[in-house]
Amino acid sequence: LQHYVLNVQEHMDSAQRCGLANDMAHIFDHNGLNKRERYLAEEIIANLIDDEVESVRLSIAVAVGTSPHLPVELAHKLARDISAISLPVLKLSPVLEDRFLEDVLKTGVVDKMLAIAERHNVSAQVCRRIVSMGRKEPVLRLLENKGAKINDHTMITIIRVYGDDETVEQAIFDRGELSDDVLATLQNLSEAHVSNFIQKYFKIPGHVMDVERGRDLLEGVNRKPTW
Repeated sequence: LQHYVLNVQEHMDSAQRCGLANDMAHIFDHNGLNKRERYLAEEIIANLIDDEVESVRLSIAVAVGTSPHLPVELAHKLARDISAISLPVLKLSPVLEDRFLEDVLKTGVVDKMLAIAERHNVSAQVCRRIVSMGRKEPVLRLLENKGAKINDHTMITIIRVYGDDETVEQAIFDRGELSDDVLATLQNLSEAHVSNFIQKYFKIPGHVMDVERGRDLLEGVNRKPTW
């Protein structure tokens, strides 16, 4: 490892540094590394993360971005890089904290928002932040992600903002039953919106649907009726 550190700093061309980044995927997570060896491995990774060549930074992001051993500050640096490099880290790194993810979302970079929406687990707070950014594509990714903890308040916001959008409606339906609290809150939406959404949610033929009927169906509903 010490030999690698010296070579990274002085002698390797960019192709060799990419190869070293790939080697680090096998070395860094090895349980047999002692404290000194892990320190040297982190030094190599830090050097590669600071490399001026984009392909080198991408190689190290892919190689160690999913590692639970990656120091948080190095994961942050990768996640703040350009989209091509940051996306695998934002999507897969287990060391990124919710507060950091929210800061990334505030930048408004859609590709990064999409990557965060696809994480294996997305907390309720991060879901709320994604929805608050007002971009439909990340909201759709959240709805399609079973690991996204979309609470009732956030789901109601999605329906209020996007409920007339057919792709969002379908994603909501595909996600499964809405809670009674969400259904009850729909009663406060505009009449046209209630009529349209409830007609689709309960699969009610248009010619027998009216707003009052939709509101009645929401009263204490526990499951979808069969029509």
